[in-house]
Amino acid sequence: MSDFVKDLENEARGRFVRWDRALWSAFLNGPVVRMGRGLASGDAAAGEEVLRNYMRLGAEGIGLGYLYPESAGRENFFTLAWRELLPRLLPALRQEEQARALARMWNLSENLESAPPWVQRLFCRLGAKLTSLENLEGHLHGIANAAMEPPTQALGDTSTAKWVDLSQEDARFMPGEMHFLAPAIVCVHDRHRATAAGGRDAATQGVWLVEKPVLLGSMGCTERLEPATGKPSKALTSLAQRDPRAGDWYSTLHNEWRAVATMQTSQWLAVILPT
Repeated sequence: MSDFVKDLENEARGRFVRWDRALWSAFLNGPVVRMGRGLASGDAAAGEEVLRNYMRLGAEGIGLGYLYPESAGRENFFTLAWRELLPRLLPALRQEEQARALARMWNLSENLESAPPWVQRLFCRLGAKLTSLENLEGHLHGIANAAMEPPTQALGDTSTAKWVDLSQEDARFMPGEMHFLAPAIVCVHDRHRATAAGGRDAATQGVWLVEKPVLLGSMGCTERLEPATGKPSKALTSLAQRDPRAGDWYSTLHNEWRAVATMQTSQWLAVILPT
């Protein structure tokens, strides 16, 4: 196996300008070791072949820039898949299914590299909770459809409020202007760090506005937003009248299905959902 690893690295170094030797070493000493241990309980020859293919695709991912080092502070599905999901879940599949599952994971992860950043964040956050690789595509397509399609119920005369603490993701985050990325996904911009500086992205956060709102982390969004000038929706006005936490809005936003608001002196996001 040592000769295989050496030959694989030499080939990758010759093919890829972006080859990262330190990242390759971390991959070998972490995920590859865990994968090897997981596959050890089955047929030795078949397990070694799966492990070699996993390493080949991992080397390809490093060379193409799909696999991020932990120090990057960025999230993408490929890194989650190769560093966490595959070593944990692939050995649990029947041996005859492992090679096909590995190929499917590569195709899915590579396709996601061209997806909008918020789609990557969504798949990373919810994909991290996967407990099996069976019906992987169906599960993730279900997530994507639920996030991208308009909700089945529009805001009406009755609604419910949810409160989302955005400081959970970023202790300095001060919610400001917002815009919808999808009917039920909002991107919130930090009012004090709305432009990129010092090599870092502008501070933004995504939230999936479902019954239990899902924080999506940094959106990498570069859109420049103008201060909101519209009146708060009827549901937000009603919330301010009945909830002492609400009101003194900094910015409000609504569409047919959701309403959201940031406040002058709070790190919380008010979310209005239909009942």
